[in-house]
Amino acid sequence: MITVEPVRAKAPTGLLRIRPQVEWTLIVLGLLNLILVQPKGLNADGYYRYLQLTQLLLTGTLPDGDYSLVGPSFSTPMWLIGHAFGHAAMWLRYYNIALFCLGLAAIAFLLRRHVEAALLRRFLLLLVAASIVAPSLNDFYGEAFTLVGVGVGLLAALTGPRRVAIAGWVAVVLGAVNTPASLIGVALIAFVEVVRRRRLRILAVPLAAAALVALEIGLRHGGYVGAHGAQTIMPYSGKPGFSYPIILGIAAILFSFGRGLLYFFPGLALPASHRIRAAAGPEIARVYHLWLLFLAGLIIVYAGWWAWHGGWSWGPRFFVIAILPASLALAVRLNDTDSRPLADVLTLGALLLSVWGAIASTVYFGYWPPQCYAPGGIEELCHFAPEFSQLWWPMLAKPHLDATQIVLLCYYTTVALWLAAPVGRRIFLAIRKAAARWPRTGWQL
Repeated sequence: MITVEPVRAKAPTGLLRIRPQVEWTLIVLGLLNLILVQPKGLNADGYYRYLQLTQLLLTGTLPDGDYSLVGPSFSTPMWLIGHAFGHAAMWLRYYNIALFCLGLAAIAFLLRRHVEAALLRRFLLLLVAASIVAPSLNDFYGEAFTLVGVGVGLLAALTGPRRVAIAGWVAVVLGAVNTPASLIGVALIAFVEVVRRRRLRILAVPLAAAALVALEIGLRHGGYVGAHGAQTIMPYSGKPGFSYPIILGIAAILFSFGRGLLYFFPGLALPASHRIRAAAGPEIARVYHLWLLFLAGLIIVYAGWWAWHGGWSWGPRFFVIAILPASLALAVRLNDTDSRPLADVLTLGALLLSVWGAIASTVYFGYWPPQCYAPGGIEELCHFAPEFSQLWWPMLAKPHLDATQIVLLCYYTTVALWLAAPVGRRIFLAIRKAAARWPRTGWQL
């Protein structure tokens, strides 16, 4: 009797064997940078959120104001601990980074059974070290809460068991209430899911979000009534509310050099729907589509808003949730062995631009063009002129870097080289193959 021994898979060798350890190390180092190295503060509307939360917790009265207290209210435990030690403001500076870390843990937990471990690690590494998330985490702004609430909430709602799915929809509602401009995006998501599942009860999500937004605005006399910017050379400046032409707003949000989503989130430009479905399954592909749909809703709302650019902020702060679909698309395409050489070149370009965005928003965060933000500056230069874009200004200014910044630059360079290695190898092999087919006879000097 002949016995046939089973074929055993070859054990990984070389770099493949230590790949998980290297990538987890890079993820942890990236988180330590976001937690310990990046400067934290309470500025602009982050400071007003802190004041309003403090008034609520000290006096028990609900303060009037335009900025939602839904997200900040979840920082109450941190405020109480900080207040007990006399440093409530210092503790709240770390609220958004704590939210982000919890969101990453939830993503890892929810995706662990849907995607390969290597893809999950790439996705997490891109979120931590190849995205512009840092400016939203370094202050008490509201975008991080919406990022975690809506972004991770949708992932839980579509991939988790019943109780987890319900909790996910609740998180989506809270994330939307925290950013009222999210209501259109949530409505689009609900409509698509109602059509797909044929379950009208999903309409409860946007209805609950809209009711809670109206309730908070009514109780706190908010709503940005009369808000407007200064009158400048721009033809639609100085006007209140939704006074910006929506077509121009969409074009500016997508393509302006200082705020354009395609420059700050280049992964959005990569066609990845079919690849995500093949690599992660239909559930994750649906989550990816809903993330994009929610982002489209934000674009529609903010395109007509007079402050579509987000004012004195780094990059397109209103759209930070775009790091989720952009990073997932990039993670899938990096190790797509079936892609064509031109697609690999585009993927490599998107990766390098994404890592540069992370560098510009962390290593060079404090270097803002004085022509825009110094007294008497013209802010619109930083919105539209490539020379003054926060993304490209460091290349022109070439500021002196201290030791910490140099170490961070080395870290991001390592991340870029590590992630680029597979796609770079494919490009090299394609060039070598094409060169081998090139005729070597008939050439003369």
